[in-house]
Amino acid sequence: MARITVSEPVGSVTAVAQRRVPALWRFVPLAFYLLAFALVRGDLAGLPGGVADLSLHLYFAAMVLYVGGMFFYFAFFAYRTEALRWLGIALVAPGAAIHLGAIVSRGFADGHYPLANMYEYSSMLALVAVTVFVLMTVRWPVASLGGGVALFVVVALMGIGYGLYQSPEPLVPALQSYWLKIHVTSMMASSGILVSSFVFAALYLVKDRSASLKSWLNRSTIAARLPSLETLDRLTFRAILLGFPIWTFGTMAGAIWGEHAWGRWWGWDPKETWAAITWIIYAIYLHAHTLRAWRGRRTALIATAGFISIMVTLYAVNLWIVGLHSYARGAG
Repeated sequence: MARITVSEPVGSVTAVAQRRVPALWRFVPLAFYLLAFALVRGDLAGLPGGVADLSLHLYFAAMVLYVGGMFFYFAFFAYRTEALRWLGIALVAPGAAIHLGAIVSRGFADGHYPLANMYEYSSMLALVAVTVFVLMTVRWPVASLGGGVALFVVVALMGIGYGLYQSPEPLVPALQSYWLKIHVTSMMASSGILVSSFVFAALYLVKDRSASLKSWLNRSTIAARLPSLETLDRLTFRAILLGFPIWTFGTMAGAIWGEHAWGRWWGWDPKETWAAITWIIYAIYLHAHTLRAWRGRRTALIATAGFISIMVTLYAVNLWIVGLHSYARGAG
C-alpha cells in the first residue's frame, strides 16, 4: 500500500508500504454494485423497449457508484492506504462505463446526438470530468488526494442535471446542424476538463489559508494531508493548459455556427457574452501564471473565478436569462 507524502512532486512514483485494510471494507463495493444492478435490472429484462427509462436508471446507477467511490477516496485521503484508492477506482471506473451507457442509450431514445438540453449536457459534462480526473490520477498519482472533492463536484453536477431532466424529444430547428457535434461537444469537453482545475485550485486555497495563524485550518489534519502548494498549483495549471485551447476552439466554432444559423458571427447574446468572459478569465490566469509574483493564491482565485463563470455560462444564462440559447432548457 502506498503512502503519498505532502511534499511529493507531481508525477513522482510513490513508495510502496504494505498496510492491511479491514476485511469488511472490501465488501462495501459489493453493496454499491448490487444497488446499481437493482436500479437497472427491470429495464434490462424489458429490452429492447423502454430505452429512455434504461438511460435514466443507468444514470442513477452511475451516481451510486460515484458516491461509493467518493467515500473510498475520502477514506484514502484520511488513511493514505493504497488499497482504499484501488477500491475507489473499482467503483468509479465501472461507474464511468455505466454512465457512458446512459448517454448512448439516451441518444437512441432521442434519435439524435444527446446534447440538446441541460440534462444531457450535465450528464456528458459529469462524465468528462470523471474521465479527466481518473486520467490525471494515472499520470500524477498525487492527484488522487483530491478524489473525494472531485467526485463530490461530479455528483453535484449530476444532481443538477437530474433536476433539469427533460424527456427525449426531437431537436429544435436551431440545433439541426452538424455544428451541434462540433461546437457543443468541444464546449462540454473543455468545461469538464476545467472542472478538474477548479478542484485543485480550491484545495490550493484551503492549503494556503491553513498557513494563517487566524484560520481554524491552521495546523489542522486536513491541511497537513493535502499535497504541497506547488503540486496543487501545477495540477491546476496543467488542467487549464489543456482545457483553455478547447474552450477557445469551441467559442470559435460557435461563432461560425452563429453565422450559419443567424447570419452573424457575434451578436452579444448573453450566452456568447459569458463564454467570452470565461475565455478572458482563463486567458488572464495563463498570463498571470507566467508572472512569479502572481503565481499561487492569486492564480488559484482566478481559476476559481473561471469555474464560477463556467457555471454562469452553462446554467444561469440558460435558465434565467432570455436569449437565443434559451432552447437549451428543453420543452419541459
